[in-house]
Amino acid sequence: MFKILIALSLLVAIQGQLAGGFTDRPDLLNDSTTRAMVQLAVSELAKTTNLAVSPIKIVKVATQVVNGVNYRIDFIARPLSSDAVLTCSTKIYQSFQGQRTVSSVGCV
Repeated sequence: MFKILIALSLLVAIQGQLAGGFTDRPDLLNDSTTRAMVQLAVSELAKTTNLAVSPIKIVKVATQVVNGVNYRIDFIARPLSSDAVLTCSTKIYQSFQGQRTVSSVGCV
């Protein structure tokens, strides 16, 4: 039994999918739910940092199942005040009841 447990642990470690970690979700790049979460993050960014941006493209989505789902989303955005291009990242928690909360958002 112990050998089986060790073998399974090694298999999981090799695949890089440790329990509780984020999993890349390329299937969610063009999803309307993902776009809605980016809009939520953009609103939070404007409210907390006074940086108004317009999202251009979602480049990466990853999820983590907790007591709900954490979404880590990377996207490209343009500030409304310039032609610069920013790389932004947000983490949004969605409860199993569907309520969404922005845990963090920032652009560089």
